[in-house]
Amino acid sequence: MIGLLADWTTDMWAPVIGLFGFIPNYAWSIIVFTIVLKLVLSPLDFWQRKVQRDSMKKQQELQPLMEKLQKQYANNKQVLNQKTMELYKKHNYNVVGSCVSMLVNFVLTIFIFFTLFYGLTGMSQDKIYNQYKDLQQNFYTEYSTTFGVENNADAVWTHYTALLTAKEEDAKQTLLDDGVTEPTETQIYQKEQYLLLQSNEQLKTILANEASYYNKIKDGWLWVDSIWRPDTYVSGFPDYDTYRTSASITSRDYYTAVLNNSELTDEQKNQTFLKWENEYNLITHDIQAEHNSWNGYFILVLLAALITYLSISISQRTSLKKNKSNLQNQNQAQVPNANGAMKIMKFIMPLIMVFFALSYSAAFAIYIVTNQIMSLILSLIAMSIFNKIDKDKDNIIVKPKKIDVEYSR
Repeated sequence: MIGLLADWTTDMWAPVIGLFGFIPNYAWSIIVFTIVLKLVLSPLDFWQRKVQRDSMKKQQELQPLMEKLQKQYANNKQVLNQKTMELYKKHNYNVVGSCVSMLVNFVLTIFIFFTLFYGLTGMSQDKIYNQYKDLQQNFYTEYSTTFGVENNADAVWTHYTALLTAKEEDAKQTLLDDGVTEPTETQIYQKEQYLLLQSNEQLKTILANEASYYNKIKDGWLWVDSIWRPDTYVSGFPDYDTYRTSASITSRDYYTAVLNNSELTDEQKNQTFLKWENEYNLITHDIQAEHNSWNGYFILVLLAALITYLSISISQRTSLKKNKSNLQNQNQAQVPNANGAMKIMKFIMPLIMVFFALSYSAAFAIYIVTNQIMSLILSLIAMSIFNKIDKDKDNIIVKPKKIDVEYSR
């Protein structure tokens, strides 16, 4: 299910973000895309804020009349509801209007957030997969040029296997000297590879060039080594087990073709999968060694929490300030409940953002932080505009009508 969501949301958002492909760095493309998206949706957000604000003001105006009706028809709920509707109609107050605007904005926000989440998750998987395929092809080219073999996987792997086999006896003897009396095939292979990489300068040069090539094609950003990995203590470049998960290898066609091939025995399938793992570890040998430190420093995680908290705090403080009189006029038992719900939301939302920033790619964390910063800025701009409108209204002085006085004798 998640794979299907990642596929169609990636197909939806990847071309849109690709419109900003003229920006060399992919992280900056995501930032610019998020800013543009937020600006495009800002009229809807402004409209929703205005509808809510007008609704709250109308509630304040009608509050005394509502209290009068509640006292007058306290024992007749049916008549009270009827009179309330008549009061709303008389003063052109639409209860549904505010709810509709809020619902539309909420649904659209949730839709964009989760489709972008799955979309950027799918893009991260594809980027990690395609980066390795790019490295793999570059390795074949370098290897074929250096050793004079054909530029394809079978020819390269056959030649490399022959180089390893030449080190087999030395590997077994080294393991015996180290006290390993019955070395396993895996131990022998690892020791063969170690001895080969120590002695073959041509192969060492190829792997060093692979590391240099990766540094040219990787998508880093400021302090983040790779935006397709979380901004945490995880390594900037994944080991094979992590690569299988983060690149969704088990769902790739070439993997499932072997897995579902009834003509192959389980042993043959396992040998094929082991070959792919060994090839990955060889091609990325120097890359893994160079990028085994932290991918990031939790900065995006902290920013996601902090900015979300500030945005909600400012919005709630403004709402409470503007509607202070309204809250005071309402049933006092409702006020603590309203404040309690606001306080819970103020801490729950930052925690949710922390979860996404911690668990998924830095690319999505960059979107979260940029989106929250834009929300905060647009919220402050909207507040400034509304406050100016209120101030202008308060400064209007209604001039008394001029009365012509007739003097009679």
